Amino acid sequence: MKEKSEVTVKDADREDTNVKGLLKHYARNSSMHGVPSIVDTQLYRGRHIFWVIVVLVMAALLVTTIYVQLSDYYRYPTVTSVNIRYVDEDDFPAVTICDLNIFNKEFIQDMSNRTQMAMPHLTEITGIYHLVGKRLLTGLYKNAPPIGNKSAEEIVDTIFTQVDSMIKGTGLRCAWGDYYWEDCSAALTTRVTEMGICFTVDTLKLKKTKKVINPNPVSNALRGLSVLVTTSRSDIPYRLYQFEGFKVVLHDVEEDPLPQSRGFVVGANCSSEIEVSKHVRIGLEPPFKAFGGSTCVDTNSDKFVNPLKRYENYTKEACENECFIDYVVQTCGCRHFLHKGNESLCHIDRLIKCYREAEKDYYRGGTAKSECICPLPCKESTHKASISCAKFRATESFEKVVQNLDADVVVLHFFFADPVVTVIEQVPVYTLEKLLGSIGGQVGLFMGFSLITVAEMFELIFLLVTRGRLLHQERYHAEAEMRRLAENSKQ
Repeated sequence: MKEKSEVTVKDADREDTNVKGLLKHYARNSSMHGVPSIVDTQLYRGRHIFWVIVVLVMAALLVTTIYVQLSDYYRYPTVTSVNIRYVDEDDFPAVTICDLNIFNKEFIQDMSNRTQMAMPHLTEITGIYHLVGKRLLTGLYKNAPPIGNKSAEEIVDTIFTQVDSMIKGTGLRCAWGDYYWEDCSAALTTRVTEMGICFTVDTLKLKKTKKVINPNPVSNALRGLSVLVTTSRSDIPYRLYQFEGFKVVLHDVEEDPLPQSRGFVVGANCSSEIEVSKHVRIGLEPPFKAFGGSTCVDTNSDKFVNPLKRYENYTKEACENECFIDYVVQTCGCRHFLHKGNESLCHIDRLIKCYREAEKDYYRGGTAKSECICPLPCKESTHKASISCAKFRATESFEKVVQNLDADVVVLHFFFADPVVTVIEQVPVYTLEKLLGSIGGQVGLFMGFSLITVAEMFELIFLLVTRGRLLHQERYHAEAEMRRLAENSKQ
C-alpha cells in the first residue's frame, strides 16, 4: 500500500510537469473570471460546457468593443473648446497703412516719361486694368520715347530714397492708450509691398517709449490707438484714376501685412472708428484634422522649418503669394520690382510684356496655381474690424488750411470694444492614456482581466518555453519508472 501511495503522488507530480498539467494548474488558479470554473469540480452536468460558452461570448464581446474603440481612435476625433481671457496690450495688433494710389506725384516725376507711362501697367488693380485700361495704356506706352538705360533697379532706388520724404509727407501722428498725440516715428516701420510703400505702427514699440509707474494694460487696449494721416492731393500722371483713402491691415507684429490679400479700406477726409476683436484659433497637427477637415502645420514646433524663401514667417497668404511670385520669375526670367526675392529685377519693357500675361495665366487656374499647396498654420491669430466713418464737414477756415496743404486728412481710432480675446482650441477626444484606461475598463468588465492576469500569462509562457523541451524526456523516464515499480510489486 505504501508503494502504491508513492506511485500515486509521483504520478500527480509528473502530471504537473507536462503541458496539460501546467494548463490545468494555470486555469485553476487564474485570476481571470470564468476560467477556473471551466476546470473546477463539475457540480452539475454540463457545467464545464456552460462556462466555456460564457467565457467565449465575453471574449467575443470584448474583441468587438476594443475594435470599435480602436476604429474610433484612429479616426482622430476632436471637440472644440472655446475660452475667453482678458485683453492685454500685447494683444493689440500692428497697424499697416498703405496709400491706395501706390505712388505719389513726386515719386513719378523723378522718372522718364516712358517709365511714368509704364507704371500704371504694373500697379493698377487687375480687374480695372484688364477691363478698362489695357488698350489706353498700351497705346500711350507705344508712342512714348524709349527708356534707354533706365532700369528697374533705378526705380527701386528711387523708392527707397523717397521713403524719408514720404514719411514726413504723411504727417503721421499717434496717440496710444492714456498717452496724448505725438510723433510715432519710434514705433514706425516702412516696407515696400505690392501696394508700394506702407507704414506699420507697432504699439509694443510705442509703449516702450513711455515710463509709467502704474500701467493699465486693459485700459490702454480698450482706449486703443489713434492715428492722424495726411496725404497729398496732387494729380498723379498717367494713372487711370486716383483713390481718396487708404488700405489698412491689422496683423500680428511678426507677420507680413500683404495688403493686396487682406485688410479694409477707409476713405479720406473722414474720421473712422474701428472696433477691433481678436480671435485665436489653435488646431491640432496631423494625423488630426484641423478646422474644416483639412490638415494644418504647427509653425510653433521646434521641428518646423519654414518652407518659404521670401518671407520670414509662414502664413497661408504668404505661401500663396510666394507661389505667384515664383511663377512670375519662372515665366519672365526676372522679378517685379515690388516683389520680394533675390532674383534680378526685370527691365520695364520686359516686365510690361510678360507680367500681366503671367498674372492672367496663373489666376485663370493653371497647373502652377493648383500645385501650390499652402496648409493653414495650426495656431493663427485673426483681428476682425467693425468700421464706421463720419465725413469731415470743413469750415471755411479749415478748408483754406486744407487747400494750402493740398492734402487729404484721415483720423483712425482703433480700439477693443470688448475687453476679451476669444480662444478657439481643438482638443482630442482620445489620448493614449484615455484609450488605455477605456480598454482596460472594458477588459475588466467582460473578463475580469487585470495586470495580475498578464503576469500569470507570462509565467505560463515562461514555464512552457523553458520546460517544454524536457517534457518528452520526463515522460520517457516516468514510464520507465512505472514499469520498474510494477515489476517490483509483482515480485
